[in-house]
Amino acid sequence: MTATTPDSGNHTPGATPAHTDTHDDAVQEAVIVDEPSQTPVYDELVIEDDDSTVVEQDVVHTSASEPIAATADPAAVRTEVPPVAAPQQVVYVQAPAAPRNRGNRGVGTLIAALSALIFVALLAVVTAIIQYAGSGRFDFAFLTQTQFYIPMLFFVLAFVLLVLLVNRGAWWAYIVGSVLVALAVYFGTIGLGLLSTGVISNTPSEANARFAAQLSNPFVIASALLAREVSLWFGALISRRGRSVKARNANARETYERELAERRAQG
Repeated sequence: MTATTPDSGNHTPGATPAHTDTHDDAVQEAVIVDEPSQTPVYDELVIEDDDSTVVEQDVVHTSASEPIAATADPAAVRTEVPPVAAPQQVVYVQAPAAPRNRGNRGVGTLIAALSALIFVALLAVVTAIIQYAGSGRFDFAFLTQTQFYIPMLFFVLAFVLLVLLVNRGAWWAYIVGSVLVALAVYFGTIGLGLLSTGVISNTPSEANARFAAQLSNPFVIASALLAREVSLWFGALISRRGRSVKARNANARETYERELAERRAQG
């Protein structure tokens, strides 16, 4: 019996069978398909809504075998806008008005002016006594003379100036100031009295003699002494009111600071 190999004579040695070629082509085709593509794929996503159309185009490097995932959520495409912070509410608290420090100049000036009436009345009595001592006559005819009111003029000017400078000062300031008022009345009465009687037309020796005589004039000396006493005691009255004004200013300042602290605590 002779063994027969099918199709043994039809193939040349070294040749690849037909079914082998088919298998190799399939393997080669599978390898080509599985090889990733480096060509960029452009994906375009179009989302339509009622207001507008949003188009987003991305360049995605992917392989041909990978599926392209797209989202249909418009919120994912649009950029999120951060919420706007609510404006801060500013509350204004009205602060109490700062108290104004009250002075003593106005009332002090009024008291100084009224004290001039007391000064003139006392000066009139003293002048009448001086005339009675010199001539034996007691009358008030000098009230019609202008020179009698010269001391009052300097008294008012000096005393008012003292009140303006001292203001709410203590009594010791008026004690010292009363001496200055007396000096102003003394020398002012002499100077203005000489000018009113024509001392400018006198010779220097005559002017010196008249000036020396006025220094010892009883009327001038009495005017200076009365000016010192009246300004001293009325200065005590003015300083007493000054102390009360300072106390009220201190109380007003304390009340203001307390109310201001309460307002700040509430704010």
